[in-house]
Amino acid sequence: MKTKNFIVCMLLGLVSAPVMSQSVEEKTDSLQQVVDEMSEKNKQLEAEALDKKIWKDRAKYFNISYVKQSLSVKDANYKYNSSLGVAITNGRTYYLHKKPILGMIKFGIDWSFFDVNFAMYENKVANSYDEENENIYQAEIGMQVGPSVTVNPIDHLKVNAYFRVTPSYSMMYGGEEFSGSYGTFFSVGGAVSYKVISLGIEGRWGKTKYKSIVDLGDITGEDDEPSSGAPKSTWKTGSTRFYISFRF
Repeated sequence: MKTKNFIVCMLLGLVSAPVMSQSVEEKTDSLQQVVDEMSEKNKQLEAEALDKKIWKDRAKYFNISYVKQSLSVKDANYKYNSSLGVAITNGRTYYLHKKPILGMIKFGIDWSFFDVNFAMYENKVANSYDEENENIYQAEIGMQVGPSVTVNPIDHLKVNAYFRVTPSYSMMYGGEEFSGSYGTFFSVGGAVSYKVISLGIEGRWGKTKYKSIVDLGDITGEDDEPSSGAPKSTWKTGSTRFYISFRF
């Protein structure tokens, strides 16, 4: 009887062994699948975090520029070159698509909330005794908008290029006279950035037909011929900006 029971147990063990082995393999495969899914999810989260750091967290910009600028009159044969020029620009890039093309290219619209530009020119005025320096001051405040393209070839390194239109109010002071008018300026430029810091260059140009606002000579009575307030000539402005930018 004992021998029969032993034989039956052996047979049952031989029959159940493959079933148990298959069950262990299924559990192992299931566990491996869970590990693979978690690994893939982790890679996806890391990629999303890196994408956020490279693109979304660096969409805003604040530029401080050194400006070399020229000022000339359309119907006169003279030109001023700036002895001092600075500009400040603050804005944001709004990307047109979420995922980079080819994993590294994004197109966007740049909107500079404000763009302030200032330049000073030395104007030598001859009198009966000698030449005097009579400075001319020019300033604009406006907003910029235009398309841009950004390439991210590796890590946090990015290169961008852009074109912007800048509707502005321009002011000029010289010879005791304040003048001002609306002017449309255009700019094209590019920058190389790594994380927060960017270095860039921008070309800017435009025309303004200034009108007299206040003539201090009329107020003080120092001018023999008061200003008539007639429209002035069209002034052309051309400048090059070298800037450092902070992206955040």
